[in-house]
Amino acid sequence: MNVLQVNTVYPNGSTGRIVAEIAAYTAKQPDAHAFAAFGIGTPEKQENVTALRIGTPLERKVHGALRKLLDAEGYGSRAATKQLIRFCEENHIDVVHLHNLHGCYLNLKRWFRYLKEKNLPVIWTLHDCWPLTGHCAHFDYCGCDQWKTLCRRCPQKKYYPQCIGIGGSKRNYRFKRRLFTSLENLTVVTPCRWLEGIVKQSFLKNTPIRAIYNGVDTRQFRPIASDIRMQYGLKDKQVLLAVASVWNNRKGLKAIAELSKMLDEKYRIVIVGLSPEQIRVLPENIVGLGPISDPMMLCAWYGAADCFVNPTLEDTMPLVNLEALACGTPVAMFNTGGCPEAITEACGRVVDKGDIRGMKEAVEQICESGVDWTDACVAQAQRFSMENTVRAYDALYREVLE
Repeated sequence: MNVLQVNTVYPNGSTGRIVAEIAAYTAKQPDAHAFAAFGIGTPEKQENVTALRIGTPLERKVHGALRKLLDAEGYGSRAATKQLIRFCEENHIDVVHLHNLHGCYLNLKRWFRYLKEKNLPVIWTLHDCWPLTGHCAHFDYCGCDQWKTLCRRCPQKKYYPQCIGIGGSKRNYRFKRRLFTSLENLTVVTPCRWLEGIVKQSFLKNTPIRAIYNGVDTRQFRPIASDIRMQYGLKDKQVLLAVASVWNNRKGLKAIAELSKMLDEKYRIVIVGLSPEQIRVLPENIVGLGPISDPMMLCAWYGAADCFVNPTLEDTMPLVNLEALACGTPVAMFNTGGCPEAITEACGRVVDKGDIRGMKEAVEQICESGVDWTDACVAQAQRFSMENTVRAYDALYREVLE
């Protein structure tokens, strides 16, 4: 069984780490071989995993220009896609597992034509809503529902995948609908029940759909002792932690700033993943840090926090919530996408999206309860362990091959 995974990034970033974990598990199976193809990244060598970076930086730049000027994500990278097809042929791929296809590294028409001609079993994990729309990766924030029928004038043209030129949402929607419904041997996987429900309202509603939750490596993310609170002068404070790879108002940066104004002096908010410009304009009662790639340092911060705060206003099943739980830290979050599916009353609180006063009350309930949340949080994280995720995908590979 030769399994190829295709994703924009590998092996870093949230989706890149998921691909790497699945590949590592596949490679350990005596009857399987793991392959990964990607557009961005410099992978560390994984035992028995063959990785291919497809395309060139120049080709991605040309594709990026097409996207920015003509809203043409997925229309470039012909040579890169030809390279990927040759890779598939040379390695006799049996199962293709797609992840994110946006990112200016694939020619969708050529790639899906090949998949259709070969009639390969295809699994497609949707990490966002881009495959269902004429442009955007998320539509929850702006409340748009054109994706149910036909995208026309996208209200989010200037957001990822950004277009500053001529919009093409109607063309793109029809293009995707024609391509993505052309495969007879396609199974769609969503990382949460919320997105599963969205897909069932889209043009992929007649495709087999199932949910497999994103997983967290509970061997890596776990409660650990550290002196990081002492290092940052937070010994006597109630520490609220927020983590994201990119921060903007959709991720809840404005909401956190508003929350900081409502909290008294015994609280301190720590935000990880900020740019230098964002750090410079933070209120005094917020500690701003840049991105942290070291898992042990992240574990130290997760474990040092009294509460993890996730104010994201659009998302599917973010790994940061699961990482916090695995480190024994309760989570307070907005009711966004599939986020609430990871939380019970024993390990956190869910409040209405955008309700900052409700978030303040949730944080206070957690921090002032006198409860040791650690065991309940770790137990909940085990339900979302990476081991469960990779086993589920391995079973699905074997199922579609039959």
